[in-house]
Amino acid sequence: MTGSPTVRRRRLAAALRRLREQTGMTADQAAKEIGISKSALSRIENAQVSVMPPVARGLLELYGVEGEEVDALVQVARDARKRGWWQAYDDVLPDWFEVYVGLEAEASEIRAFQPQLIPGLLQTADYARAVIRAEHPDANSEEVERRVELRIRRQTTDTPPDLWVVLDEATLRRPVGGSEAFKAQLQRLADEADRPGRTIQILTFAAGEYGSMGSAFSVLAFPEPADPGVVYVETRAGSLYLEGQQVREYSRVFEHLVATAAGARESRDLIQEAIDGL
Repeated sequence: MTGSPTVRRRRLAAALRRLREQTGMTADQAAKEIGISKSALSRIENAQVSVMPPVARGLLELYGVEGEEVDALVQVARDARKRGWWQAYDDVLPDWFEVYVGLEAEASEIRAFQPQLIPGLLQTADYARAVIRAEHPDANSEEVERRVELRIRRQTTDTPPDLWVVLDEATLRRPVGGSEAFKAQLQRLADEADRPGRTIQILTFAAGEYGSMGSAFSVLAFPEPADPGVVYVETRAGSLYLEGQQVREYSRVFEHLVATAAGARESRDLIQEAIDGL
């Protein structure tokens, strides 16, 4: 699998921050030593920008790293500067979502909760097109199709992540795109529920209130221990990327949602009932 530059940038950022803190240096001291601004170092350590390999080498040597470890981390810096396939869609991909697509590309597991919409990784083109048109009413047909193409491209990978999705029952009742397109979408959802590595559960109306009502989120895990999990929370204005303790908190929320929702088999039956009702 080709590594995601986004994940590599995040890995290197965490390593550089940890190594600096181990030396006892402040960000201001480290930045002055290698001739960059404190704000530039802050952006590097927060994975907001990729670091030039010579700068990465300078920081590592400053922090007392030697030999093969330097070479390995400088290679990570080089990998982090490569272009991901999704960057070909820069014309329709905002910066705040580009980060998510880059993380998604290398995730080994995604646990997602959606109260209103079927997740992008499970959408049909017609369903995605209807959602995109509703979200971007001023977009012309070419832009809409580019966005649809990007959404479908995200579903095509040699190593798809394990996907565990909890959906509010509302997602089975709102006929997005019209009855025929929506029926095809529900059939896709039913087919996905039968695939290995896919778990789909429905939070029924009868379940009443539950944690995270109205707030969609995803918890992403990665195959390498050097890449800790991250929570993605999307809003109309942008997105939040949460780490550390907040990953554990959202994981507990997800576990509660799983326990409250119908089981996988019952959920598959509920999806089929919704299809039969159209």
